Amino acid sequence: MENHFVLFSSFTLGYLLRNLSVLPSNFALSLNKILIYFFLPVLILLHLSQFKFDIVHIWLLITPWIIYGCSLLFFEAVHQLTPIPKKVRAALIMTSGIGSISFVGFPFFKLFYGDEGLSYGIVMSIAGTLVVCNSVGILTGYWYAQEQPKPSVIVKKIVQFPPFIAMFIAMWLLFFDYEHHSSTKSVLTFLSSPFSVLALFTIGLQVQLKGFGENRKFLWLGQFYKLVLAPVLIYMLFFFLGLQHTLIAKICILGAGIGSMNTIAIVAVSLNLRPKLALLMPGVGIPLSVGTLMLLYYLIC
Repeated sequence: MENHFVLFSSFTLGYLLRNLSVLPSNFALSLNKILIYFFLPVLILLHLSQFKFDIVHIWLLITPWIIYGCSLLFFEAVHQLTPIPKKVRAALIMTSGIGSISFVGFPFFKLFYGDEGLSYGIVMSIAGTLVVCNSVGILTGYWYAQEQPKPSVIVKKIVQFPPFIAMFIAMWLLFFDYEHHSSTKSVLTFLSSPFSVLALFTIGLQVQLKGFGENRKFLWLGQFYKLVLAPVLIYMLFFFLGLQHTLIAKICILGAGIGSMNTIAIVAVSLNLRPKLALLMPGVGIPLSVGTLMLLYYLIC
């Protein structure tokens, strides 16, 4: 319960400081970069280099693709029943199909399932969600915006992303059966320990509700898929496979119910795909998912 309180306090403090205008306007952006360029790579080197892969772990990579594919099918199906403007569909497909696994998921995976759960979350985020975001996520944006993406640009975005580089190094270490020395593990643990608090604090700083009224209907439709339907679909998948009680399944189900990723929302904004709606999806969905993840955890545990 103490850990729950710390995480919620971190988020609340960030939200309050944003509304009190105490911090510089670009503070959240700077903190985001620190989390991405330093803390995430350290977390990956700490946990992923000690990870023991098994064939069942393939679900951590496949699940983000299923969530995104179902997002595309869902909003196109709704469009057939009630017409949705093309740019609105694009914003909803992109933001509802990709969750903020790293910033929101990691603290909760660690809280709920310890180091093993966090390791699974890291694999799901870096080898699954990140690849989906930088491939079909970006392609979807260009397709609906009627622009032609360059494959070289997409590949460059993936391979130059610091957490991806850290994942490559960790995989290389795994190949050579490397194990952290106790002192190395202690240093990496110490360096990565502020991540959970800083991640939730940063999310609180970025909550925004501009354009809520004009996008209310589409916003709640997107949140319904992202926070309710997506985790239900993934639960049903594992239920039919008879794996619903495994830790892999629980991580995938929780991952499916996490609020939208900021990065893909920014891509939608850059392509002028209903910018206010795109920003509202993580702005509303991330704080909502901080609460719904707790409920989802108790439902599947």
